Amino acid sequence: MPRVASLKVIERKIRELQAKAESLKQRQKPGIKQLKTVLTKYGLTRADVDLALNGHGRRGGGSKLAGRKLKPKYRNPADKSETWSGRGLRPKWLIAAMKETGRKLDDFAI
Repeated sequence: MPRVASLKVIERKIRELQAKAESLKQRQKPGIKQLKTVLTKYGLTRADVDLALNGHGRRGGGSKLAGRKLKPKYRNPADKSETWSGRGLRPKWLIAAMKETGRKLDDFAI
């Protein structure tokens, strides 16, 4: 039975040493200390860092509809499967149809 107890002790020590090794790796990454200094100096938050790195996150002025699917408002009479919700750039089929026929945008409304 002493062998089982010593095996458990060794496994526990291995886990402790692995945890210490991970913490040392985190501390030894270059720039971590400087990053912490800059964050505290300028009062930056995690959201600020995410915004700087990823460009994500809204700072008040973003559209509430961004990323949501809308029902189509306009349909191509030549191809009923082509629709446009009215957001973003006008599709090429709409621009071409307006130039060819001289019709206005309202003429393509669903």
